[in-house]
Amino acid sequence: MGGEIKITGIQVKSLEKARLLSKAIETIEEECGIHEVTITFDRIFVCPWIDLSKLKNTPMEKLIQNLLRKVKR
Repeated sequence: MGGEIKITGIQVKSLEKARLLSKAIETIEEECGIHEVTITFDRIFVCPWIDLSKLKNTPMEKLIQNLLRKVKR
């Protein structure tokens, strides 16, 4: 059975903050033994000047990149 991580009402103001968010979610997933996780963002603001294409260093960063792109639209 998979877990769910919901993140509500945050602001991602830089690429570095997006990387930290990705690392935090990855840590929760690993440390809590979640093998499959659903990540949901609600009422999240992503600064328009962030180049999300640079968020690609880890598999979790790539996943978060795709989710944040959907939010930015």
